[in-house]
Amino acid sequence: MSSPALIRAQVEMRLASRVPAAFAQHVQPEKPAIGTGIEGLDAEIGGIPCGAITEIVSPTRASSGKTSLQNRLLACATQSSFGALIDAADSFDPQSAEAAGVNLKRLLWVRCSATGLKALEQAFKCADLLIQGSSGFRLILIDIDDIAERHVRKVPLTTWFRFRSVAERLETALVFSTPCAVTSTCTALRLTLASAQLKWSQPTQSNATHTRLFAGFDFAPEAEQKQPPKKPVESASPVISASPKWA
Repeated sequence: MSSPALIRAQVEMRLASRVPAAFAQHVQPEKPAIGTGIEGLDAEIGGIPCGAITEIVSPTRASSGKTSLQNRLLACATQSSFGALIDAADSFDPQSAEAAGVNLKRLLWVRCSATGLKALEQAFKCADLLIQGSSGFRLILIDIDDIAERHVRKVPLTTWFRFRSVAERLETALVFSTPCAVTSTCTALRLTLASAQLKWSQPTQSNATHTRLFAGFDFAPEAEQKQPPKKPVESASPVISASPKWA
């Protein structure tokens, strides 16, 4: 009785003239990654992968660090390249983004005019136009986090597969910011943002011991990825800090 290895060799030999290496595994070429600007997070995940889908999930309506993380991603992408933001709920604040280091001259900001399910459709149509045109954007961020979860969950899995297949042919990081995890196995990296931890100022000689001011937030995203990180993982957990200007 022939062994599986012998049968495989015979089949490959017969198909060699028509289908070379019929059973060979095709290795995807390694593509660059975009830094998040957060040292601990970049050490853990190796940055946001290009040629793949990344999902940023904000399951809570309270402060989760989504805006801070988005601004840092856009800042890294627009330092030496171009980025695009598809803003489904028209919630982007260019002034705070510029203060966070985003180069607005290198950012395409697409504002959706509809609401609800119509806004979601507009956002996806805009994303299709950008990625189907073999865009020169290093980062395309589609923010649908403020769309109702019941609408986002109606997106069929075939839509996410289509976005993934197109993204794999580009050197662009395709990032979806969502209110719940919906991209399933189509995503290469998922960052889940939990509620923020409040920070308060420490008492000083100039104020009373019971007087403390709000000093900002600390956010700790949880990473879930299919592939191992390109950089060594540090033991310290990644933390995003956001401080008010007046603190």
